[in-house]
Amino acid sequence: MAGVKLELKKADLTDRKPVGVTANGKKVMLVMIDGNIYALESACSHRGGPLEKGKLTDYIVECPWHGALYDVRTGAGDPRTSWGPRQNTYKITEQDGELWIDI
Repeated sequence: MAGVKLELKKADLTDRKPVGVTANGKKVMLVMIDGNIYALESACSHRGGPLEKGKLTDYIVECPWHGALYDVRTGAGDPRTSWGPRQNTYKITEQDGELWIDI
């Protein structure tokens, strides 16, 4: 399997509850929505806020520090908060309940 194996397994995730992990020294936010797992850089591109501690509405996570909004599927910044540019996203692969991240 390509990528880095995460310590968390899919069974450790709760739907719509973001969590923070570290992979290859990078902090990443994971969130499972309707069985699909999304991963994006944890530190907000605006001022470094921890996105895993932000509020999730549909597919949009809000930075808890300054309110920048990001789509967890694409990392795109929301036009309503243009000061928060794109977040890096990462591909997650699941095999037998184990999670791997391309980072």
